[in-house]
Amino acid sequence: MTPVIVIALRTIIALLVISRVASADVVRIDVRSRDDFGTHERVIARVHYAVDPRLPVNQAIADLAFAPRNADGKVEFAGDLLLFLPRQATSARGTVFLEVVNRGRDQSLGLMSDARQRDLAPENWNLGDRFLLEQGFTVAFLGWQFDVRPGDGLSLTVPTAPVSGVVRASAITVSRSGPGGAIGLAYCAADVSQPDAMLTFRSEIEKTPTVFPRDSWQFAPDGCAVRRSAGFDAGLNEVIYKAAGSPVAGLGLAAVRDFASYLKFGSGTATTLRENPALMRRVIGFGYSQSGRFLREFVRDGFNQDERGRAAFDGLMVASAGAGGGSFNHRFASPGQAGNSVLSIFRPVDLPPFTDDGLLLKAKAASVVPRIFYTFSSTEYWARAGSLTHTNETGTSDVPFASTSRLYFLTGTPHASGGLPPTPQQTRYALNFADQKWVLRALLIDLDKWVTNGTEPPPSRYPTLAQRQLVPRDAVQFPKIPSLPFASYMPGVWQMDYGSDYATTKVITKEPPSLGAPFPVLVPQVNADGNDVGGIALPEVAVPLGTHTGWNVSTYPLSGLRYLAGLVGSFQPFAKTPAEREQSGDSRPSIEERYTNRQDYVQRVRRAATDLVRERFVLDSDVEALVQQADQTWTVIVGR
Repeated sequence: MTPVIVIALRTIIALLVISRVASADVVRIDVRSRDDFGTHERVIARVHYAVDPRLPVNQAIADLAFAPRNADGKVEFAGDLLLFLPRQATSARGTVFLEVVNRGRDQSLGLMSDARQRDLAPENWNLGDRFLLEQGFTVAFLGWQFDVRPGDGLSLTVPTAPVSGVVRASAITVSRSGPGGAIGLAYCAADVSQPDAMLTFRSEIEKTPTVFPRDSWQFAPDGCAVRRSAGFDAGLNEVIYKAAGSPVAGLGLAAVRDFASYLKFGSGTATTLRENPALMRRVIGFGYSQSGRFLREFVRDGFNQDERGRAAFDGLMVASAGAGGGSFNHRFASPGQAGNSVLSIFRPVDLPPFTDDGLLLKAKAASVVPRIFYTFSSTEYWARAGSLTHTNETGTSDVPFASTSRLYFLTGTPHASGGLPPTPQQTRYALNFADQKWVLRALLIDLDKWVTNGTEPPPSRYPTLAQRQLVPRDAVQFPKIPSLPFASYMPGVWQMDYGSDYATTKVITKEPPSLGAPFPVLVPQVNADGNDVGGIALPEVAVPLGTHTGWNVSTYPLSGLRYLAGLVGSFQPFAKTPAEREQSGDSRPSIEERYTNRQDYVQRVRRAATDLVRERFVLDSDVEALVQQADQTWTVIVGR
C-alpha cells in the first residue's frame, strides 16, 4: 500500500471517529410549560446535555475524566431554562439575549427593567417594564450552577466525581461567638477524626494564622460542621481538611456553551424550541457580577468554541466583573465565592491573565472571538481589581483592549445600588443610588448592532494612566468632606499559588495558597466634587447633587482583613446653602451655589441626557423617563 493511500485511509478513519464522537451536546429538552406572554411565548423547560470527555474542547473541565458515563461513553447533566420566544418573526431582532443567571436568578431585569423578584419560581419571574421583550429579543435565562438549591432559582444538576482532596472552609465573625457556635462546611469531611485537619484564626489578612490545637475543636458527627467549645474569635476562622466526592462544577461552562450553540445551529438529536430558527440567528451572552466573571472565565478557558469548532456566542456583555474569574471549574469548587473584597479570602477568583491579550488567546486560536462589551461601575476599581484589565501587572503602563472589545466605565455608579432616600445599610455612610439602567440599555442595542451588521460601537471610555485619570489610592485628590472621610485602605489582590499542578489539573493541593507579591490595583482620580473622572458621566455625576463613590465602610471594623463594605458605594449630598457648607467645613460648593432652582437643575440634566444620546450611551426614547427620575431625585435630596 502506497504512503498516499495510507495517509488517506488514516484521514478517513479520523473523520469517522470525530463525527461519531462529536454528536452530543443538547440531547433533549423537556418542556414543562409553554404559555402566552403577550408579544412572546414563555417556555419553562429542563435541558439535558451530554458531553464526551475525549473531545479536546471538553478536557478543560476539571475531573470530567472521573465522572460516571452513559452507555455511549458520555457524561450527562441537566439544567433549568426560562425562555421567551417572540410570536412575530417580523418584529423580532433575530438575536438571543442569553443571561447567565447569578446564583440562580436574574440581574438584567433589575438593572435594565426595574424588575423586582419576590418569587424565584420561573413561572413567577417579574420582567419589569419588559424592555428586552419590547426590543424584540429572544430572551433566555439558563441555570449553570450546581449548588443553587431548589426554590432559589435556576440550577444545574451535575454528576459527582469519586475523588478526594484538600478543602478550605472560611467563616468571618464580626464579634466573638460564645460556646456552641459552629462553622458549616459546604463539603463534609471525609473522616471526622482527621488528625491532620486544622482550624486556624487570623485578624489580619497577611498575618500568619494561629493554629488551634486539634483536641480543642471537633467535626460534627456527620462531618458537615466544625465546633469549638471556646467559641470563635472575631476575624477569619478557617478549617483545612480532606473531603471526598466533588461535583463536576465545570459542566456549567459546557451547559452555557452547548445551549447557546444549540439555539444558533440546532442539534442532530433535538429540535425543540427551534421551530423558527429566524428568532435565534445570533446569541449575545449577558452576565453581571458573578456571572460576568463566569463569562470572562468562559472565554479564557476556550469554551466559546463548541464541540464542532463553531462560536457559541457572537457577543458578550460582561458587566461589573472587574478583573476576576471565579471558583467555577476546579475540584471542590464554590461558585458563590467571590474574592477578598467580599470576605471570600484567597479564593481562586482574581487570577491572571487579566487583560485581553491572555483572556482571548484560546478564542483567537480557534477563530471564535466574540464582540465584547465590558462595563464597570466605580466599585469594580475599588473592590474587583478592575484596573488590572487595562494595565500591565506592575501598574506602570496602559494595556489596550482587543479591537473586538470595548470597556465602558459608568462613573460614580456602585456595583450594588441603594435606593432613595439614601440611607446606610450596615454601612457608615448612605448608599449610592446612581443608576446604570439608562446606559446599559443603550449599550445592549449598540452591541446588537455591532454583531448584526458591523456597526461600530462608541469608543471605549475609561480612565488611563496616560491621561492621569488612573492613580494609586493614596494619590486620589478627594475633597474635604467631614461627613465622608476618604477611605484609608482598600481590598488587596495577591499572586497566589494553589499547588504546582493547579493550572493544568484544576486540583488545589495547597490550602491556603501561598502568597506572592500584591498586584498594584489603581482607582479613578476624582474631580473637585469627589466624583470619578475618565468614564461616561451619567446625569447623576454630570449634574450632581452630591458625591457618588464606589466604596463605603462597614459599621463593623474589619480593616485588618482589608474589608471596606463589600460591593456597595456611598453618597453624600452637597450642603444646601453656603452657610451650611461653611459651618460644616465642606469644600464642595453648595446646591444653592450651583443651581438657580429646580428648573435649572432639570434643564441641565436634560442637556446632559441629550449629549449622551448623541454619543449613543442613552436611548432617545429613554430621555423623558431619565429626566423625570432626576426631578424626583431633586425632591428627595433637596426638597420641594
